[in-house]
Amino acid sequence: MELALNEFDLIEKFFVPLAGPEGLGLKDDAAHFSPPPGFDLIVTKDAMVEGVHFPDGEYGAQIAERLLRVNLSDLAAKGASPRGYLLSLAWPRHLPVYSIEAFAKGLKSIQKKFALSLWGGDTVATPGPLVISATLIGVCPEGMACKRFGAKPDDDIWVTGHIGKGFVGLSSLSHPKGPQRPRDYFYKPAPRLELQRILRAWANASIDVSDGFVADLDHLAKASHLAMSVEVSDHLWPSEISEKSLALPETVPSLLTHGDDYEILFTAHADQRALIHEACETFLFPVTRIGKCHLGEGVSVTYKGKKLKFEQTGYSHFKS
Repeated sequence: MELALNEFDLIEKFFVPLAGPEGLGLKDDAAHFSPPPGFDLIVTKDAMVEGVHFPDGEYGAQIAERLLRVNLSDLAAKGASPRGYLLSLAWPRHLPVYSIEAFAKGLKSIQKKFALSLWGGDTVATPGPLVISATLIGVCPEGMACKRFGAKPDDDIWVTGHIGKGFVGLSSLSHPKGPQRPRDYFYKPAPRLELQRILRAWANASIDVSDGFVADLDHLAKASHLAMSVEVSDHLWPSEISEKSLALPETVPSLLTHGDDYEILFTAHADQRALIHEACETFLFPVTRIGKCHLGEGVSVTYKGKKLKFEQTGYSHFKS
């Protein structure tokens, strides 16, 4: 059965139950929100296109989860706490009603897990493909949001979690009967919101790893007008990466440039090492010191004593 409900029926049936008070029951054209006194408003937006950011024919709950989780990662890199979001859907009109119902269930799951609510947005029909976009709104104590620029010479460079999860996750989609965890790397990336205390207190610059580890390291370096050097080792890779795979010359460059890892790269003064290590002790993921900032320009990535070269550093929508 194709979508038979009109736009307003769809909103009433599937999205009004997700609305927070700021969304005014989704009966107005704008949300109303005042940041708490002493807090800055932090806003981020990402869009996803069927066949580009997720496989053709995937329309359900896991796509909704991926959309909000990758946006939450941008808030995490700022040290912000999420509050709500605006949603834009260009939904293929040939799809059955239950497909949008499943999508809404995915939104509900993320809202419950990360304590945010729907504040508004727009819904339209399209011949296809599916295009979805979310604008996330967060807050951070005034003046404490971590920016992409601000790294200092001699800062340590740190990274959370494991690099290459996006590569492993995408590869797993061609094996639907394989283990679930690699598929979760793709559909359920974990935004590192636990890091906010560290970023607010001690980080000088930060970015989430979405375009590719090397590309985002380069973004961080250029924004701060510095050079950055890192040493990567095998404990940074996901456990699914075997020694046999690492022996292939293309594996490590692929892990470092694929992107979609949604880990956090950040810099901090060397005097903060002990405090950062102590603050990370309760995390369920590692936080690893991997390099240094210094005067100059460009990035250098070393693996097992050898400086790596890359044909491309990450994903770009407008590059062949």
